[in-house]
Amino acid sequence: MDANPYPSMPDLAQIHARLSANSRRVEAIVDAQLSGIERLLTATIAEDWEAVAQASRYLAGQDPDNLGNDIIREARYVFEELSQAPHATQKPKHLANLLAACRAARKKV
Repeated sequence: MDANPYPSMPDLAQIHARLSANSRRVEAIVDAQLSGIERLLTATIAEDWEAVAQASRYLAGQDPDNLGNDIIREARYVFEELSQAPHATQKPKHLANLLAACRAARKKV
């Protein structure tokens, strides 16, 4: 073990490499979250319920630790609702709750 109060150069290199890898992983998770949320918002604005179903299915399948339980729960509700009525022309009942959860998640980022 290094007795110096500061890490040695090889230790710093390892620490930097680990930090860099973790940073890329976190960025990928955040980008995936935002791209799924962006797809949902775009589909909602266009009132493309098939695309809303696809985006909600994608969000519902994400890891709760990365995305949040509120988004996943509401995405499942929206996907189930649209799956039961595949040719629906009206906005799903749970869509407002899903959008609110997504907005809250975007504010955290």
